[in-house]
Amino acid sequence: MKYLLILNPNAGSSHNFLKNIFDHFKGHLLEIKNTTAPKDATKYAKAAKGKYDVVIAAGGDGTINEVVNGLAGSKKTKLGILPLGTENVLAKELHVPLKPEEAIKRIIKGKSKKFDLGLANKRYFTMVAGIGFDAQVAADVPSDLKKLLGSYAYHLTAIRTFFTFIPSEMEIKLDNQKMLRKGYMVVVGNIKRYGWILELTKHAKAQDGYLDVCIFKNKDVFNTMKYLVSATTTKNIPDLPNVEYFKVKQLTVKSKKPVLAHVDCEVLGKTPIKIKVVPKALEIIY
Repeated sequence: MKYLLILNPNAGSSHNFLKNIFDHFKGHLLEIKNTTAPKDATKYAKAAKGKYDVVIAAGGDGTINEVVNGLAGSKKTKLGILPLGTENVLAKELHVPLKPEEAIKRIIKGKSKKFDLGLANKRYFTMVAGIGFDAQVAADVPSDLKKLLGSYAYHLTAIRTFFTFIPSEMEIKLDNQKMLRKGYMVVVGNIKRYGWILELTKHAKAQDGYLDVCIFKNKDVFNTMKYLVSATTTKNIPDLPNVEYFKVKQLTVKSKKPVLAHVDCEVLGKTPIKIKVVPKALEIIY
């Protein structure tokens, strides 16, 4: 078996295990490439597509997203996950061990399935796309604070952004429906987990050929924050007032004033955004 490990050297966890990593891959070929700049992981993964049996994303969810954008559509090369980030949302969703040595054992064992991906404009995502308040939070999080506090950096930034964020109304077209929906924050999930302990798209499955859409219709950011907090306890977002929930294959989001969007907590750009599901786009070891 040929493995390529793409490592983000700035990921939160210790990399001491790398000293003995080749011992775990005895009898196999292992190569390691370190990322030094944004999009390096995508470039390395794209070059490895079809040439390696497994490309291992060693880092956080951002590193995984970059690797996925290089591997999407591969018929031979699988994705392995070595979770070294602050949240490791995808690893938790797929029950990948958070201990590096155990995760490596899982990768070598090789049990895998084909998973759907979301595609927002031209960027793939494994977990979630967000437009509005949460995208602004993702844009506002200082990288130094994220290294220092991990997932708590997002919580603190959300509180700060709460006082400065000015919502803009968006128009959302779902599939081929003629009736446009309106809202002030849109979350599109390929999986249940959103981050931390939130499950905003609680009915999402990464193998059902659909994306789950949660539309927050209230302009008041206070109510949006209240709903997000309530989701940590009730996990019942779809049933809350002024929240609409749908399963779709595609959607388009527009707004008069440009609104920020993110995929997997990486800033994508601004509206208009077109999002669709790409069924069985990538085989992932879990």
